[in-house]
Formats: sequence, structure tokens, C-alpha cells
Amino acid sequence: MRKITRIKCLIVVLLTFIGTLAPVHAQQSGNFEISGVVKDTSGEPVIGATVIVKNTQIGTTTDVDGKFKLKVPRKSLLQISFVGMKTKDLKVTNNTFYEITLEDESVLLDEVVAIGYGTQSKATVTSGVVSVKKAELMSSVSASPLNNLQGKVAGLDIRQTTGQPGAQPVVLIRGGSTDPANDSPLFVIDGVVRSNMNGLNQEDIESMEVLKDAASAAIYGAKAANGIILITTKQGSSKDGKATISASYRLGVEQIRQHYPFSGARDYLYASRLAGSRGINDANVSGRLEGGAYPYSTGNINYKNGALEGYGYSRFTTEYLDDLISNMGQSYVDDLLNRQGYETMTDPYSGKQLIFKDNHYQKDVLFQTALTHNYDLSASGGNDKGNYYVSLGYINSEGIVLGTGYDRFSLTANGNYNLRSNLKLTVGLKHSTISNKATDPENSGTSTMDRSSRYPTTFRLYYDDGTPGIGEAGGSPRNRLHELYYQDISDKAYRNTIQLGLDWEILKGLHFKPSASYYMQENIYRFFEKYNEFNKGRKTLEKHDQYKQIMADAVFTYDKVFSDKHTFNAMIGMNYTQDDTYKLKGTGSEAPTDYVPTLAPTKPDLQRTTSSLDKEVLVGFFARVNYDYKRRYLLTVSARYDGASQFAEDHKFALFPAVSGGWNMHYEDWFPKTVVSRMKLRASWGQTGNNKLSYSNTQGEYASYIYAGNPGVLNSVLANNSLVWETTSNVDYGFDAGFFDNRLELSVTGYNKLTSDRLYDKALPAQTGFSSIKANLGTVQNKGFELSLTAHPLSTTSPVSWDVTGTFSMNRTYMKKLPYNGRDKNRVQGGLVWDAKSGTYVETGGLAEGERIGGRWGYKYLGVYDTDEEAAKAPVDTKVSGSKMNKKKVAGDAIWADLDNNGVIDDKDITFIGWANPDKKGALINNLSYKNFSLRLVVDFALGHSIANIWRCRANANARNAIITTTDVTNGNIWWQTGDAATAKYPRYDVASDWDNGYRNHMRTIAYAGMNSNGNADNTAYYSKGDYLCFREVSLGYELPRSVCSKMKVKGVSLNAGVTNIGYITAFDGLNPEQYDGQETGEYFLPIQFNFGVRLTF
Repeated sequence: MRKITRIKCLIVVLLTFIGTLAPVHAQQSGNFEISGVVKDTSGEPVIGATVIVKNTQIGTTTDVDGKFKLKVPRKSLLQISFVGMKTKDLKVTNNTFYEITLEDESVLLDEVVAIGYGTQSKATVTSGVVSVKKAELMSSVSASPLNNLQGKVAGLDIRQTTGQPGAQPVVLIRGGSTDPANDSPLFVIDGVVRSNMNGLNQEDIESMEVLKDAASAAIYGAKAANGIILITTKQGSSKDGKATISASYRLGVEQIRQHYPFSGARDYLYASRLAGSRGINDANVSGRLEGGAYPYSTGNINYKNGALEGYGYSRFTTEYLDDLISNMGQSYVDDLLNRQGYETMTDPYSGKQLIFKDNHYQKDVLFQTALTHNYDLSASGGNDKGNYYVSLGYINSEGIVLGTGYDRFSLTANGNYNLRSNLKLTVGLKHSTISNKATDPENSGTSTMDRSSRYPTTFRLYYDDGTPGIGEAGGSPRNRLHELYYQDISDKAYRNTIQLGLDWEILKGLHFKPSASYYMQENIYRFFEKYNEFNKGRKTLEKHDQYKQIMADAVFTYDKVFSDKHTFNAMIGMNYTQDDTYKLKGTGSEAPTDYVPTLAPTKPDLQRTTSSLDKEVLVGFFARVNYDYKRRYLLTVSARYDGASQFAEDHKFALFPAVSGGWNMHYEDWFPKTVVSRMKLRASWGQTGNNKLSYSNTQGEYASYIYAGNPGVLNSVLANNSLVWETTSNVDYGFDAGFFDNRLELSVTGYNKLTSDRLYDKALPAQTGFSSIKANLGTVQNKGFELSLTAHPLSTTSPVSWDVTGTFSMNRTYMKKLPYNGRDKNRVQGGLVWDAKSGTYVETGGLAEGERIGGRWGYKYLGVYDTDEEAAKAPVDTKVSGSKMNKKKVAGDAIWADLDNNGVIDDKDITFIGWANPDKKGALINNLSYKNFSLRLVVDFALGHSIANIWRCRANANARNAIITTTDVTNGNIWWQTGDAATAKYPRYDVASDWDNGYRNHMRTIAYAGMNSNGNADNTAYYSKGDYLCFREVSLGYELPRSVCSKMKVKGVSLNAGVTNIGYITAFDGLNPEQYDGQETGEYFLPIQFNFGVRLTF
């Protein structure tokens, strides 16, 4: 170290001496004196940097503070350089002071990227590996850094399906292989295999690589069918032994970006009681409008609520004013009107005065402004003996839905130690404790967002005794205040990773790298509901899930360069992974007290306990060889042989080979570099596998069961011992090019991915006693291309730096091969529909060979019958159900296209509407910097998908008889009377559910398997294009000047502010066009976030 320091000092003195000679040549007519300071990207002064007037002898060097003075000709060009840093040209203007930042020369050298079990120069990579910059992961305050990658990596599809804090997005690489819910890529965090990134602090991430093709992912074999995301966390620095301490705080403020167009209570009551008075969907008008059963009903005065009764304990506030006065007294009513916000209106049904209260539930109660606090503290350092990195992180996120949130504490510690000159030790420790508060933790399908957000605002928020009202009878949907008051929920997760590794250089270039890791995750969930009018049994639930993973690797690597031309790298190794899963679940009820929220006091004969234990073992042997000749001709060959315990005896093992090659044309002597400065051609082929099975799929599963009062066992999962590996083969081809001295960089890739023996749940007839069996089904094809274009539009002499990157990807999924079943194209599910082109019926829907997957079909909506006479001529609608089957249609009913003109509306009249998934996605990312300021602008887009606005459809259909109306009922969108048909967008509204009462004017269904959606908007009236342009991010950063930091006794201070999820340009009439299952049902909305942060480095 002392020798190196002396050499550095000698170089500085020598450069300073040379610099004293240079100004002699500057004494000429027209010269003027300038000064400045040269810094590195971290704001540190660059000592001894050379500052010269280009193509002259005029120059100097910077002093110990990085400063310089120099007399130069006007309008000359300065050239600033320093060993190990990028040379920069700067045009002299009329300014006399210049602040210059030099970038580390490593940005000019070949970037090193992580690949499976190693690293490789980006210049020699021939497979689909994309490196993600740290800045891309930090654009918002989020529990998952993946949320910040939407559209930013071509071929990486990030689907934020919910705004629930802590929720992980659905991640797909090139369309997945089986189904989006199970097609997430494999995550490898510092060499440890994980199924997700839960618990990982984004501040700890140093780099992230996305392995998109089989050639790059095949080294992970059995688990790599859906691609790999490699994550490397931060390590310490071994520079000078000094510690670097960083502390940061980020604040996120989240709000719902837009509400659905809810009606107020007054418009809701008017529309509901006017529609109900017609008696079309329900002839019992008085029973429906005066029976107290619905949010629009009167008859709430004598409501009984357990031991309590009376108007103050009714579920709804709607009542006839005169009746309430006579029953409760004038003073009681005066208090409601004058102090509690109650209103009156004229009832369109009876002509009487109604009294009610609009609780503004959705806007003032259910949703809130949410805050996220993110604290991070880290320390790193090292010397020639080793280095370390330690960090603590804490994030606390409120949700925009009342009572939701996410809380996480994280610890990361990494160390690298030189035990000997040829022996290094690597140690890693990660811990996270997570507490989650969700709207539907048990996935019951009756969550706050699914139903409660659609509830009319006339229900009572609080009873007269101050306790929350329940909402709907039966508790679905619930008043969110009622849920939070009576339910005691704890949902915690604990994650721990310990890993050790050695790097022993046996001979020069030959390394042995053994490693071992232990990962454990515990999930502890507890639910207890106190006694209330809905749940009188004090329902109790406790779950304890434990997952353990033991992983060991033994890897040999050998690196050798022959004759300065042939670069050779070989790797061979083995992997052992053991996964143990234990699940325990207990339920009980009818505890005698609310004060002991556990299973212990529940009735013994009502207690139920189940448990399961699962063990899976994967053994893999792998090898890879990389070779290049003068960096021009590139070749990589790899293979992995895996055995998985889940498969039956004859199918446990599979081989996954891969090969890739490339040609760096620009290294050829003959290659002209006048325009094209860099050109690499590449191609690859490889195979990967999918072993997402459990023992029960191949060996069956048995559960306890009671036969005639006696305990026994029941075969609960049907075994299929013929299951084989799902295998994905991928052909990848493309080029990477640089133009105009790499100021324009272009990468284009095409691919064809075939997934054979696809694993899926095959439906079984009811008489078998099983709903499904795991099976292999055919071959799925994903084909498409990806494009990434980066430009550096401004010259290096400009004081402003501007980098702009555009990404574009296109992917379509087809059913390539199916087992023979005698049907056309071996179609599975689907059915016959009318085809106008051929004038006959053709099979469509479901899965069929050669057809794209993900189509949406429905009935073609033509408008509304304006009169009863018109409606009487309507075709017979076979979708009308129950007692209404033979009832004539009336004015205001929907006109459905009879496509085959046979006088009957049935499933053969459905038509193709669109695709559930967009096939084209991309983004435009702008990064600008000027002096200490940086600005970042990101937009992304998706094209090619259609979405059904299920939320709107259910509201206009008044599904379940108790859904809030939208402004459609008052703005002319809904048909009300003869003459409206010319302008009305939707059929008539009725207070009695269009679905429950069988009319099917809004909500339709298709009987064909694989095409139905169980009473949703299977019609064109509620579908619209989902194409969108999202303004994803605007952020501004500022680095305090070095002089200011010195006075503050810190190394650096950075400030940032930004906005994410700003808004959309889209034709979709719902709230979130980022829907990829073809429908919006009222999920947890994706909020807009304003974030602010500060970071101090010591």
C-alpha cells in the first residue's frame, strides 16, 4: 500500500511539474484565463488530471483539490484526461469557470455481467442476458424492486395486478410456458435459488441480470423453463480500509389516482326506486322497495339486529320521513338532519319524502392517502485482507385501502476474506421479518375490494351504540369498519438465509468453488373474529407453514489464454437441493369469550386440525465451456443433467443441453468503422425444464375422512405416474450494434420458444370423484422479437448529458401440438359458432393446434329495443333463465346479434372480441443530467389487448341486487324511456338484479368450456381496447456540491423527488388498463405515488 501511495505522489509531482511548463505556450494574442475543478462521478476531486487545449501544447494539471487555471484561446476545445478515466472534450465558451466530471473508464471497457455460476464479459456473451441498472430499481418507494421495471427490459413482462402494499407482481419472460400464475422465472440471489424476491431490500441490490433464453438459463436445468433473474447484492470495497457509511430516508405518499364514477346516494335512490316501481324484473314492487332488505328499501324502523332493534340498528338508513317521525319522534329526526348529515328527497315510487344518509363510503371511508416510510443504513469497507457490507432496512407502508399495509425489517451482511493468497472465504447472511395486512388474506373471493367497494352508500356506517354497522346481511360485502373492529388478524413471515463459500485457486487459472446455503421461511397466520351479529361463533383459524431449503454446490472452473488469441473458460460442477415443506392448519369456533383469540377455548368437537409434510430433492450435474478467438469468434456449450424426486421412477432424470455462438465483426481488420463502430451477430439453442410438481401429483395424496361416524382416509389427489418433464426448447438469434462511435446502440433479437409436455390440471368428469388430475398436454409456442435502442444525442462537449433508451417487444402464444382426440385441430374445449365468411358453423375457442391462445369471445351488442313492439319481435334468447325464460322482452332490453339468422340467440352467435394479453409492449426512458442535477422521464405502453369492464357491467346490472349505481344512470348512457335508444350506450337499469332474475341484458355467459366467465360481461357492450401509454415516472435528483459537503463533514448528500404511476392515455373506460386476464373487476387499484428522499454518505 505504501509503495502504491509513493508512486501516486510521484506521478502527481511529475504531472504538476510538466503542467508548469505548459502555460508558457499559452502566452499569445486573444487568450483569456479560465479556471475550473475536475471531479469523479462521486464528487471527489481528481488530482493530477491533464487539462490541455486539444491539438496544442497548451495545458496544465489539476491540484490536490482538483482545481486548475489556464490561459486558452477563445472558442478552443479542451481535452481533460486522467489514467483510468474516460477522456472528455469540452468547448470553451465565454464562461471563465468550468465544473467537469470524469467518468470511470470501466464504462468504456467491456461490461462484466453475471451468468449462471460465474461472470462473463458482455462483449463475448452470445446468449440472451440483459443487465438491469440499479437506477431502474429505485424509481419508487416499493417493497418489491420489480415493480419499477415495467416496460424497461424488452421481453420482461411485469404485471402489477394489485396496489396492495408488499404484493409481488406477476413476472413473465417471453410469455412464460404454462400459465401466468405459475410461470414466474427462477430467482437466484447471490447463488441461492428462490421462487421470488420477497423480503429483499432494493437498497441491497448491486446488479440484476435477466437470462431470457434457454442457452443462458439451461445451466439451471430443471427449474429454468421460465427464465432466470440473477441478483447480486452489494459487497464491500477493499481500497483503503476506511469504512463508508450511508444513511437514507425515503417517503412515499400514495393516493388513488381515479375513482369509479359512483353515483351519490340521492341519484342511487332515485334511479333504483324509479326502476323498481316498474315491476319488470320483479313484480313484487312493494316487497322489494318497502321490505327493508336492500340499500334502496324503506322498512328499516323495526329492524331486528340480534338483541338490539330499531332504526338505529338497521343495516340501511333509507326510510319514509313521516314513518320515522311518528316512530322515533321529531327531535330524533331533527338531530339526524341537523347534526348527523342526513338528507331528504321525494320518492319517485310513492311520492313521499325519504330520509337517508349518504356515507360517502368509497371516497371518504374505504380509501385513504397512504404513507410509506423507508429507512436504510449501511456500512462497507475493507482492506487487502478482505471486505464487508452490512445493512439494516425498515419499510412501513400504509395501503390506500383502509386497514391494509406492509411492514418489513431486513438485515444483509456480506463478507469476503482472503484466508491465504490462493484461498478466499465468502460469508452471507440475510434476514427479513414481514407483517402483512391485506383485504382478503384467506382468498375467500369476498374481499373488501371485490365487493365492498361496490356497495351503495346508504348503508349505516355506525349503529346508535357507536359500533360499526355490518353492511350486507351475511357479511358479504362487509363494511370495512366492521371488519377492522371485530377481526383480529396477524400475518407474519420470517425469512433467513445463511451461506458460505470458498474459492481455492489450486493452480493458476484452476479454481475450486464449493458453497452451501440454508434458507428458511416461516409463515404464521392467525385469524379471530369477535362475537357480532354476523359471526356469532367466534371463528378462529391458525396456520403455521414452514419451508426449508438446503443447497450445496461444488464447482471447478478453469481459465486460460493461449498465445494471446485463444481465450478458454471451462466450468463443471454438481448441485444438491433439498426442499422441505411443513404445513399445519387449525380451525375452531364457539369460544366462550372474545378475550382469548386462540384455538384453545373453542369447542373441542368443532376443532379441526390438518397437517402435511413434503420433501423434494433435486440433484444436478452441469458443465459449460466458453471459447473465443481474438474476441471475434465466440462459442459457448453447456449441459445439465437433473434428477427430481417428484417424478415417477422411470421419469426422474432429464438432460438440458445448450449451445450458442457469436461473431464480433468489428474486430476484423477489414471491418469499416466509419458508421458502424460495433457489430456482433449471435445465435443460440437450448433446452430447459419445469419440475413444478408435488409428490401428490405422481404418487397421490390422502386425507382424513369420516365414514359412518368412524375415522378413515380418503384419496384426495389422483396420482399420475406417467408424468414426464415439461421441456422448453428455445432458438434465439439477433445482433448487437453500435453506430457513430457508439452514440447509437441497437440490439435486436428474434426467438422461437417451444414448451412440450406442458404441465396442466386436466379437468375430470364429476363421476370420477376428482375435479382434475395433473397431466402433460401438448406443445405451446411463444414466438416474437425484442428491440432495444439507446442513443446519446448530445456531444461529449455539451454540459448536458442525455441518454435515451427505447424498448419494444412482441410476443404471441400459440398452441402448437395437442394429443389426438378426433376433433378438428385436436381442439380441447371450445364449441361451434357461426362463421359469416364460410357461411357455416366452425369450431372455435378453447385450445387448438395452430391457434393463438388467449382469445375472448362474446355476444355482439347492437343497441336497445326502444319500444315494447320492437322488443316483441326479438329472437328467442336462450340465455334468459329461470321463470323469465318464456317472458317477452320489453323496451330497454338489449339487442343481441343473431349471427346465424335462425331466430335464436345461443352460444353459436358469439363472436371474437379480442385478446386478453397485449402482444406488443415497450418503453421510452430519458435520463438527463446537468452539473449536479439529474432528471429522469419514463413512459411505457402496451398494445393489442381488450378488457371487459366487469365492474361497470355489474353496476349497471345491479348484480346481487345491491351494487352502487354509476353516473350512467343519470348522464344518458342508460336507457330509461322510449326515444333514448338513439343515444343510450347500455340497456335499461333495473333494481332487481339483471343476473339473478335471469334477464341477461348486461351480464351474459357462454356455456362452452374454456370460453365462459361465469356471469360476466361476455358481450361487446362492455369490452374496449386496453391499449395504453402510461406516464410511469418523473424523478429529479440533486447532488450537493463537494464544497458544501466538506463543510457538513460528509462525503456526499443527494436529494431526490419523483412521481410514479402518474396516469394513462387509453381508450379503456375503466381505471387500470394493465389487466391481462381480459377483465377489470374492481381489484386493489394501482395508486399514484409521490416520493421524496435524502441520502447521506460518511
